Amino acid sequence: MKRFFVLTAILVVFSMLVSCGGSGKSDPVNDGDSETPDEDADEDEEPYTDEEGVTDTDLTGSVFSMPKMNPSGNIPLSAAVPMKSAGIAKVTVEVADIDGKSAPFKREYTVAEDASENVEIPVLGLFPAHKNKVTVAALDASGKAIDEKTFEMTTKALPKDFPAIEMTGTINSGWTMVNWLRTPRSRTEMNGIALDELGRVRWYSDLAFPVCFPIVIKDDTFYCGGGEAETHVTKYDFMGYVLEDIDVAPLGYKNVHHEVFIKPDGNYLLGVDKKDSDYIEDRVIEINPSDPADPQLRGAWNLNDTFPDVADLFIDMQPTSTEIPGQTNNPIHHNAIFYDESDDSIIVGSQTAGIVKLTHSGYVKWYLAPHLFGLIDDEDKDGKSDSFMAKYDPANQMTWIGDYSQEKDGKTVAGEKYVNERAPINGIPYKVYSEFEFSYPEFFLTPLDKNGKEIEDLSVKQGLMAHEDFAWPFRAHNPTILKNGNLMIFDNGLARNFGLIPISQNHYSRVVEYKITPDKDGYGGTIQQIWEYILEDDPMWYSMSIIVSGANELENGNRLITSGSLGSSFIPEMFRKAYGEGPVGAFIIEVDPKDNSEKNRITLDRYIDDDYPVNEFSAFRAYRFEISASLKNK
Repeated sequence: MKRFFVLTAILVVFSMLVSCGGSGKSDPVNDGDSETPDEDADEDEEPYTDEEGVTDTDLTGSVFSMPKMNPSGNIPLSAAVPMKSAGIAKVTVEVADIDGKSAPFKREYTVAEDASENVEIPVLGLFPAHKNKVTVAALDASGKAIDEKTFEMTTKALPKDFPAIEMTGTINSGWTMVNWLRTPRSRTEMNGIALDELGRVRWYSDLAFPVCFPIVIKDDTFYCGGGEAETHVTKYDFMGYVLEDIDVAPLGYKNVHHEVFIKPDGNYLLGVDKKDSDYIEDRVIEINPSDPADPQLRGAWNLNDTFPDVADLFIDMQPTSTEIPGQTNNPIHHNAIFYDESDDSIIVGSQTAGIVKLTHSGYVKWYLAPHLFGLIDDEDKDGKSDSFMAKYDPANQMTWIGDYSQEKDGKTVAGEKYVNERAPINGIPYKVYSEFEFSYPEFFLTPLDKNGKEIEDLSVKQGLMAHEDFAWPFRAHNPTILKNGNLMIFDNGLARNFGLIPISQNHYSRVVEYKITPDKDGYGGTIQQIWEYILEDDPMWYSMSIIVSGANELENGNRLITSGSLGSSFIPEMFRKAYGEGPVGAFIIEVDPKDNSEKNRITLDRYIDDDYPVNEFSAFRAYRFEISASLKNK
């Protein structure tokens, strides 16, 4: 992850050392250091003792055998019940709720005609630190019960650094999966955590490798980037069994990160690094996974041919070089991919330099960014701001910015020396466009007001100020095409309008929806702000996430919003006093865009102690989904 630096209100600069319905509250329970009773257990139930296992059950003459806890070794709150399949058409599984009033969590599975003699029945949704009552039933083709058994399955407590969770409102759209960053000092870890409709942990991943980044859900499976040697993308079912594992190293790439997008044709779009490059987070590839042992490379995009280096526009970025790996060698910080099936193009996000739409062959269709990104003071044509490099002092963060602005007629506009056209990092590409040479102004989107009229104010177009009907996103994440064809973005708001102070109590994040209309020649177009949801709080920075986070559209048309880096380690100690008792962790809210009403909210409070310090973020993204699995042949 990228290292950021923050100015105080008096522009004192601090370096920060980092690398990138129902209601209730639950605190994580120590995972083995002590014995913790289950507060929700019946009075006559034996107290929880942290001994995982299944209570002996008389299975004489039964089609079922003794269950096995966490059979894959990857999903602690799971189990499998072996069963003889002969004559059985369906199986039901019920996990009794611990609140004594809610209906059990139930799943039904069909036994395939070609099923093996012995199968395993998946059990998902066990409660942690609890003696779960699980009922399995085998039925014939007419629905008549052949056999039924109830097992007691005892689970261990959650890891002690899992978040404390509070939920308000009502969830009617399924379970919630969040990609949660843990920070034990022994090693950084990232787990998938799934919460039920009441906000309770019912599933989490505990994979052999520590960081699963990102976690992406597709149908009844989930995908993890990273994996062994950080060069793998792995597909799992929700029982944690590996269904597919692909190593991109033989293709010349490493560090699968930020995005795994599954196209309708089954191909993968991945954010990766090039093995022979000293720069990071600047490549996208498409692979055909039909033969996981020999995946075929179907496309490759070098984003240095597309994005400009904008280090001179932001106070937290030093000049691009290989001198400080993880910081100065990451000018693009690619963070998202979305596939547009309507024209077989991809939408690619940069944490620093905006969002572009690219054809499969790498041509730019449009560029969503403040128009200032197209200008630079670069008379010597070396690709770097002259004013930036002339005064740059690595020991003085106040010099980490070019002379990009000036006051004119009472407004802030591009500085008088910012008149040269900025080029991509690799220079003007060799690609020949039909009627023009590569030039960012050809691809920029023209902002419109709410009436569809062009906003002519140059300061607004350049991003130096906002219009009452329109604002550019700054340092954004997670561009997503909605069902209506519009583009939705999590606008983090870091250094909004090129402000010098990246964080203050009044800074905010938002989610914004834009309507983009391409020009007739296919390059550039117009952009109109259709909807926004500002993450409100008092003060505003209590809801702000300067990195990560996202938003996606639910089946009911609502938007699921994740603010994932509340109170992160990007806030230096001198700011902590002002931040006070502000939240540290993340929240997930479901919003109805028709009236911006909040339907539910999940707050995840980070656990912090000497062994688990504050980290740069907590939650990357979140999803709503229906958890399921399938019978496994044995």
